[in-house]
Amino acid sequence: MAAVPPFMDLAVRAPDDLLSEAPVLPQGLVGAILFGPEAKPRREEAFRWRPDLRWRHAEALDRVVGESHASFPSHSAFVIDLTLPPGILEDWLKRPEAWWPLCQALRGTPRLVRLNLPPGSQHAAQVKQIVRRFPDARFWIDPFVYGPHPGWQAQVRLAENRNVFLTTRGLLPGPGGLWDEGQIVEALHFLVGEVGAGTLLYASGASWEDLLAGRTEASRAWLADCGQLDGDELMLVFCETAQTLLGESDTSLLSVLP
Repeated sequence: MAAVPPFMDLAVRAPDDLLSEAPVLPQGLVGAILFGPEAKPRREEAFRWRPDLRWRHAEALDRVVGESHASFPSHSAFVIDLTLPPGILEDWLKRPEAWWPLCQALRGTPRLVRLNLPPGSQHAAQVKQIVRRFPDARFWIDPFVYGPHPGWQAQVRLAENRNVFLTTRGLLPGPGGLWDEGQIVEALHFLVGEVGAGTLLYASGASWEDLLAGRTEASRAWLADCGQLDGDELMLVFCETAQTLLGESDTSLLSVLP
């Protein structure tokens, strides 16, 4: 059995209730990005209890605007979670120049904008125009979240651009999973061959309660044992690429481990 490396979970649903005491966290956790309406205050509470870990949060955005707009996420948000209705998304993707206010605000920062794309390849060419037009902005895509829907390969190939990062969200096996283990092996083989493991980030999409209860441990262990990622690639996926995105190129994330 492969050793499961330390991990940073890039997609955890924040708890609804206040953290009344220091959480008992899974072994190996070095940080997390919290999503949901309570993400910012819960991140602040988690940091108060465990300042040795890297806590970040996402804030939602439902329009393509710049930082001068009142709805633009706060500067403390590491992820801008951009969700547009399908028709509006299609309209904006036809006008790459209109993304300037948003992408200019991200230029030269470690922040990422998460593009919530529909399944398939229909928008891949348009997204490619945007990520190439704004190479100093960083984009996050979840190509596996809809399951093995035709066209997921085109979303993976967007990470041929150095400013696009992919996540494991939706890919890991388990009860209710959309991918079976054989399909996951094939997807990882394709990803590593096409864009490299350094583009992939671990993101469980789990609730805070599931994370604390260790219910994501089996999926991480399976990913470590499936044979598609060697030891160095596992470290990239679970921790090191996230560390680099946070602007921490040394071993500071790993120093919290016993």
